[in-house]
Amino acid sequence: MANVIIHCYYTGPEDAVCGFIEEMLDSGLRQEVLDEDGCLQYDYFFSAEDKTVGVLLERWRDDTALSKHANGTPMAKLKEIKARYDIETRVERYVLKE
Repeated sequence: MANVIIHCYYTGPEDAVCGFIEEMLDSGLRQEVLDEDGCLQYDYFFSAEDKTVGVLLERWRDDTALSKHANGTPMAKLKEIKARYDIETRVERYVLKE
């Protein structure tokens, strides 16, 4: 099995990026994702120099777990929250081979 790493970059006005990440943490949604089968990491970070950039680092056991997450309830809730903020998303996907 190969772990899948996702880097999500959220960009936009500082208040929007910070508000989105704060809401994700305060809503308990981060913990819901961490509780999903196969989720090994789900952590938000800010750029040290520029808070118009937020980064989400995800690590999943395998593609099956990531696919289930992508089609699950927590992802639908994330999309609802994100829609309230003026931010854009760029996603990078990496596979760690054993």
